[in-house]
Amino acid sequence: MKKKDARDVAISAITAFRKRNAWSDGFLRNEIRANGLSPRDAALATAIANGVLQNSLLLNFYISKFSSVKFNKISPGIIDILQMAAYQILFLDRVPDSAAVNDAVNRAKRNNPRAAGFVNAITRKISGQKDNLPEIPGNAEEILSVKYSHPLDLVKRLLAEYGLKKTEDILVANNAGAKATARVNTLKTSKEELLSSYSEMFTSSNYTIPDSVCVNFSGSIENSDAHRDGLFHIQDISSQLAALTLSPRKGMRVLDACAAPGGKSFLLAELMENEGELVSCDIHEHKLSLISNGAKRLGINIISPTLCDATEYKNEYEKYFDCVLADVPCSGLGIIRKKPDIRYKNMSETENLPEIQLEILKNVSRYVKPGGALLYSTCTILSCENSDVVSKFLTENKEFSEDCQSFDIPHIKNEHGITLLPSIGDTDGFYICKLRRNK
Repeated sequence: MKKKDARDVAISAITAFRKRNAWSDGFLRNEIRANGLSPRDAALATAIANGVLQNSLLLNFYISKFSSVKFNKISPGIIDILQMAAYQILFLDRVPDSAAVNDAVNRAKRNNPRAAGFVNAITRKISGQKDNLPEIPGNAEEILSVKYSHPLDLVKRLLAEYGLKKTEDILVANNAGAKATARVNTLKTSKEELLSSYSEMFTSSNYTIPDSVCVNFSGSIENSDAHRDGLFHIQDISSQLAALTLSPRKGMRVLDACAAPGGKSFLLAELMENEGELVSCDIHEHKLSLISNGAKRLGINIISPTLCDATEYKNEYEKYFDCVLADVPCSGLGIIRKKPDIRYKNMSETENLPEIQLEILKNVSRYVKPGGALLYSTCTILSCENSDVVSKFLTENKEFSEDCQSFDIPHIKNEHGITLLPSIGDTDGFYICKLRRNK
């Protein structure tokens, strides 16, 4: 079978998301690996696929404006082709417009020969008028929705919570993408040694968080010697901060209640100097191998991957742990810049999450020793999943109180805990609240 090139991989990812709601990052990684793309071509495929998802509503608006056919009458496969061409024309300086147009026409000929002229006309119009594009109509929330390609329901939720200026800043940050950050495995090396030995891969982080580095590498980092030797693991600053806030010590008993794929467990084990007991739970059995394989690569032997539903009580865990981390399932709206497809979730599907989150928090709180710490975190930025959940918990569980922390990273202080935003600290959107069991 003929190998796919960068644009073939990109449009495969775009089509897979449309047809099957395939997660773009996982699909892309598999396609890039299967087709042996060079680092340069892998970067192009990723830029196009993610760029189309990040700007889908805006691209569709321009396509509809230049189309002689009503948008809902255009076949989905042709829309995929038009979106990819329009994105390259409007957003990628390194791709000549003529190349994007010709590629789109050739793809249309293979998809539906009768549509080739239609695709040619639209893409040429977009190219010819890209410096004088039609204005987006509507009120402020409608314009924001199309301009930054976030569904209207999501924009309305953000506006209600953050207001116009902060909401637009969040939308801009969501479409800007993110640089990967990594955590140095202090069980095997130091930050100084890693930066010295792999200067082509890592640079020092701008943050005051110790042992954190920025990834400066365009190839497959999983194939690098540094990764194979377990000298680091990929982890966003916000996720690192959650584990650091829990702050376990050597010899403690620690529970990571919703652990997969394991990044926070790995950092907790490193903070514990690989001494003590760390139970890393997940409800999905197939994800436990991610934790065990990662721990083995990093040289961690105190982690016990355990199949466990965080909503179900385990008698043997009652007041057993010094520290419990509850990084609960959430809407994921804080990581849109890394997973652009999350924005297209149906908001109604997330309405029952606060109930589940509170159930998990109440259940795992029973596992904390008197004097022990309980950390609640999510990768979303909606208060209904964050401080509102903690507030309800504290109202019903008087033996716990907030353990107020200070944070150097820019953040928003909530009634309980803090919220990190991609727009103010260049981190994932994240919520962190540390609690203490008083008796």
